[in-house]
Amino acid sequence: MQSLQTPSLRTRRLGVAEAKSKLSEVLREAAKGPTIIHSRGRDVVVVLAIEDYERLIAEQQPPVSGGAMFLQRVEAARQRHGGGVSNFEPARLDFAPSDPFARKRTRRR
Repeated sequence: MQSLQTPSLRTRRLGVAEAKSKLSEVLREAAKGPTIIHSRGRDVVVVLAIEDYERLIAEQQPPVSGGAMFLQRVEAARQRHGGGVSNFEPARLDFAPSDPFARKRTRRR
């Protein structure tokens, strides 16, 4: 995942009381980089620009499972290999199916 900030910007850290007293400044500074707000030594909130938030949301994909995951993987493989094999015809397989209800002959000695 991409970083929210460029190397020249640093993440700002503020306590809850300071962030509360400087809220308008914190909101203006959000465009320059994220601000972490901490309380009692624990990070509790990150304030960031709406563009950064929207990018984070867009990068998330809902979890996919079951048949949908299989179909996504098939489609990805198709794309990796030039769109698939639409004119592929497998070799003909000749076989004689056995009767599943036929009695087996057993040899008695």
